[in-house]
Amino acid sequence: MKETKLKLFKQRLFRMHIAIGILFSSFMYISIFFGVFTILLPYIKTWEKPSRLIEKVDITRIDYNSMINKVLENPNFPKDNILINLPRYMGDPAVTITHRFAKAHAFNPKTNKEIINETKEQSSLADFLNELHYGGPLKVIGMIFFGFVAVGTLVLIITGLILIIIVKFKNKGQNQQELFSKLHVEIFSWIFLPLTLITISGAVMNIGLITAGPMSQILTKGKAKSIDVLVGKVLFEQNKAPKRLNEKTPMKNINELLKKAEQINPQLSFKQIKLINWNDKNAQVEIIGYNPYKPFFNGGVFNKPTIILSAVTGNLIKNQKVMDKQWPVFVAEGLFFLHFLFGIDIFSRVIMALLMALCAIGIGFGIMLFLEKTAKKFQDKIIFYHWIGKFSLTSMIGVIPATGMLFVLQWIFPFDLQDRVLWQKGIFYNIWLFTLFWSFYKINSYEAAKNFFFIGGLLFILSVVFHVAFLNISILELLNLTNILAVDIGLVLFGIILIYIAKKLPNNRDEAKQFWTLKKKVNK
Repeated sequence: MKETKLKLFKQRLFRMHIAIGILFSSFMYISIFFGVFTILLPYIKTWEKPSRLIEKVDITRIDYNSMINKVLENPNFPKDNILINLPRYMGDPAVTITHRFAKAHAFNPKTNKEIINETKEQSSLADFLNELHYGGPLKVIGMIFFGFVAVGTLVLIITGLILIIIVKFKNKGQNQQELFSKLHVEIFSWIFLPLTLITISGAVMNIGLITAGPMSQILTKGKAKSIDVLVGKVLFEQNKAPKRLNEKTPMKNINELLKKAEQINPQLSFKQIKLINWNDKNAQVEIIGYNPYKPFFNGGVFNKPTIILSAVTGNLIKNQKVMDKQWPVFVAEGLFFLHFLFGIDIFSRVIMALLMALCAIGIGFGIMLFLEKTAKKFQDKIIFYHWIGKFSLTSMIGVIPATGMLFVLQWIFPFDLQDRVLWQKGIFYNIWLFTLFWSFYKINSYEAAKNFFFIGGLLFILSVVFHVAFLNISILELLNLTNILAVDIGLVLFGIILIYIAKKLPNNRDEAKQFWTLKKKVNK
């Protein structure tokens, strides 16, 4: 009796896992595919902008005061709460002086000269890739839908783990079905933990933050319209600024204050500087940093360790450390850290990107396992006409050449072209849609997949060729631009891998069968 119940439980769990997987897998894949680019977002943002051809500079050797004076020559620029983004903040090599109510000014830290920022209408490749990751192009509907996709992913992880525990999989990879099952199970057995944490944070951000406003209104009976009003004093605690005395006083050099801050807390990596009452006798400098020795707890949205110094004397006013906040702040900070990876270096980001790419591959093997079983069930007569197979082919592989074209168009289109970004997005969507038509047109899905892999790889390599040609700089100069060079190398390697897959992929189902038949004979 117990064995019958267990068998029935396994069957129902399998069916549930398969049904939810087929329902959400393509959208999970799309989110993860663009999520890999989002992990490398700071470097793509630098790569996409010609104005960011700036070599690395020591932040303590930059003349910030002269840049501030140039900005303040504009009488309309606010004189208080000025924010300076230091080089390498969010991957940007420039010094950016900004204010929430004013246009940002960017400077080359090596020459101290102001540079012209590309507008969002001229260049927004990285931002667009990020929007595609969470359903941004569909606005609120897309964000809610992708939030539910994240919830569905959590259900798949839980059911998958239960199946791995109660079912003893003995797939030896003797045929395609066994190989797909083996790879699907083993990949998610190894990476389920980071995937679970990232998925939970994604679900909270998409569904939780969207519903936070209405929930706040319900809880306060209409008094509060946002979550900030309820938890702002805990999560967004502000340092009390002194009153302005209106006595003009010479300011200390900011680079000297940075050196002093390094002595006060040498563990911090400084990201931003906030100027309070600048040029006044009561002026203060808030130097905001990130402690890489305590990840998950700081550097993101809610907990930013800060050293406050007098801008007149350089005396220490406050040293706010990572662990000075309350526990709700750490919970919120950790949740956002898992998704945005604040402050971590390029090596850690590449490792995380590879893990997520492996996750996308695992989803692909899961879909192929379902299609393989379906093909056997229908005696190989329906698989290449099955709409699920065609839709999966488009969403998982057809997206590759469409994305490759995005990178190519970044350097083919002139930056003064009217509606440049709109043209770029439109062509991307049209190419992606064309891959759906091509998937149905080509009866042989293997051949269509080979086309998509090869064209996608070629486009990613061409994007680097056009990029280098556009920059018109020597190889020696490019070697000094490490962030930009890293993206170029990454795109070329990705393109080569895609072309290699296109060459190695079987031409048709019969050829794949012959391979497995030959392998069985060799094993015997």
